[in-house]
Amino acid sequence: LAAPSIFMPVGLPGVVVSGTGLQLAPQGVWKKILRPVAPHYDDKTHLRVLGASSAVESPGGPQDIQADSRPAAGEAKVSAHAKVPELRQPKTSRENLKRAAKGSNERPSSQDASPRLRLPETKAEECRARSIVPGWFGGLASSSRNETEGEMNLLASVFAGRPPVVFFDYDPRCNAAPRDYSRLLDRAEVQSMGISSLPQMFFCLQITRDVHEYNAVVNTFKFAGFERVNADSPKFAIYWGPHPAPEMLRGFNPFQRANHFPGSWQLGRKDLLGKNIYRMKRQFAKDYNILPSGFTLPEESAAWNQAREKNPNFLWIWKPINLSCGKGIRLFGSWIPPGVERKILQRAGIVQRYIDRPLLINGFKFDLRLYVVVTSFDPLKVYINSEGLVRLATQKYQCSPDSLDERTMHLTNYSVNKHAACYKQNLDSRAKGQEGRGSKAEDLEGEGEEADDGDMGDDNEDQEEANMGESSKWSLRQLEEYLTAQGVDYGELMSRIEDVIIKTLIAAEPQIVNTWHQGANFSTASPTPIQQVTPNQTCFEIYGFDVMVDDELQPWLLEVNVFPSLSSSSPYDKRVKTQLIADVFTLIGLMPYDHDVVDKACKGEQAKRLQGSARSLVIGRSHTVSSIKSASFKSFGEAEWRLILETHEENMRRGHLTRIFPREGSGFYNQFFSTPRYSNLVLERWIQLGGEQLRQRFSPDDEVIERDGLPLPVSFRAV
Repeated sequence: LAAPSIFMPVGLPGVVVSGTGLQLAPQGVWKKILRPVAPHYDDKTHLRVLGASSAVESPGGPQDIQADSRPAAGEAKVSAHAKVPELRQPKTSRENLKRAAKGSNERPSSQDASPRLRLPETKAEECRARSIVPGWFGGLASSSRNETEGEMNLLASVFAGRPPVVFFDYDPRCNAAPRDYSRLLDRAEVQSMGISSLPQMFFCLQITRDVHEYNAVVNTFKFAGFERVNADSPKFAIYWGPHPAPEMLRGFNPFQRANHFPGSWQLGRKDLLGKNIYRMKRQFAKDYNILPSGFTLPEESAAWNQAREKNPNFLWIWKPINLSCGKGIRLFGSWIPPGVERKILQRAGIVQRYIDRPLLINGFKFDLRLYVVVTSFDPLKVYINSEGLVRLATQKYQCSPDSLDERTMHLTNYSVNKHAACYKQNLDSRAKGQEGRGSKAEDLEGEGEEADDGDMGDDNEDQEEANMGESSKWSLRQLEEYLTAQGVDYGELMSRIEDVIIKTLIAAEPQIVNTWHQGANFSTASPTPIQQVTPNQTCFEIYGFDVMVDDELQPWLLEVNVFPSLSSSSPYDKRVKTQLIADVFTLIGLMPYDHDVVDKACKGEQAKRLQGSARSLVIGRSHTVSSIKSASFKSFGEAEWRLILETHEENMRRGHLTRIFPREGSGFYNQFFSTPRYSNLVLERWIQLGGEQLRQRFSPDDEVIERDGLPLPVSFRAV
């Protein structure tokens, strides 16, 4: 924030970091001990930053805006001309500048260039002299051991006075177009923050039956300068593995993240997903008609028998609960031979009405694999990737009892169709510089995991086809071109699909939030109860939503994969999945930190807690669930602004992702939440008041930048 001078990343326990002048306050406030935290932002809160001039610089230039404040008592002043230790130039930064200089379709145009406001030099020197930003990063993000190889890049915040995050670039081997580098911090800007040497950061990848080692994940980490550690090491910034237990999350430090929410099997297990959706359908019959009617076997075998007797012409599809890749799937009519029926009822599975009138592409059945990212369930924040897979069967579709055994006609799984003689591979002609050429064989992984992926597994979608009229898989762009030519409103269809995604996540939200909240308080946090707007944001998750569209353009949810395959056995996979991982890691906003510094502070706080001397800081809500619905910007307090700024900053790091919740009009979904979440209502109100339209609310030509208590934005460009 510009004023008061506070830095507020998510989820920090109450710790004073020795020698840094920093307080690690409870429930998520890194606070420079300069002056008391203002209780709220009212019309007297002046958000002008040190008399910032209207100077505007093109993207990539200096960003010297700092917050005005007084140094803490006993804090040593740092001379503006003091020599800053040498910082090695990040390798990727030099490469990025060269790539950006050559131009790319990702670079901002002259009309859309994001202005970066700059303070007069005298004011910038005054900021550095008062050691405002260096006091935070100097103690947290600067390493004296010079461990890093200099490959890490930092992305500037879109707000003044907010810390940067780690920027994950695309591995050049995936042949993706360059990212937008306009907000990357150069060496001088990093040095001005007091970071003499970037800390070494780590990741953990724990291999299990469900978790595989994917090049898209490992190479993205390595390209960003991260080093790998074992699962028993506490140094990781990102834990990539099976679902963490709440006890594991409580042991995290404030900057660690896990790639699954505990309890997300409520989405991934076919039986639990069905129970959650059907529960909502009983209450909202019309709105939740998004999953084909079905039954969990053997528990609901009696109800299934009644449905078959009532509808003798229906076709049914049976799926085992704990298998993937199309294994074990059976299709049959309402009459089933007694021996087959006995075998089905002896195994755990689900049976659903078969969608016998699907939308076809050139006579072939298809479904969609869509990549959905959830960064939080409280508040609910959902993104969808711009690229997905359109998976076609390899045998032309016909619906008759005699054809039910033709798996390559009725199933779209890659694992089922890849051995068909007419299956054709994609060389990704849309990749930058490829012009239809494939990647080198040594750069690609195998054709996917043929072994059972276990419960909540994936279909191992490992190839995407290039030639629109002949290929067995298409991109979403190809689907749009085809449907538009057929007179179908593709935008309306995608809106319906996004509606299905949001409703599915809301159906499982109560169970996931309840389990997640059990691990919401760090073990080093103060035992004093603290009222929070949100839990500590320790998790994120990538889902593979499988959706089918019928001939009336109604989308139907098939299943949700919580372990979607990220294998890259084709150029298209390599590009899309590498981009996805880099975008997600940038989206979640990892702040650079030295593990030893944070670990020492957390252990010190734990000792104080055991002695009963730990202090806590309560940051309460400024409204109730009822009053927030009519609140104004000026009535928002610190807790609400923390949530708003974090959410807006996250969205400005979205890459090829699009946020579909919350957004304008998302208040429609309030009726489906079992419990009204205060955090959801805060963001809904922020959007209703036009808070997302920052470019219109702020003009860099204004001498005084103050609009309804909003902090000063220094960039309007998402990356």
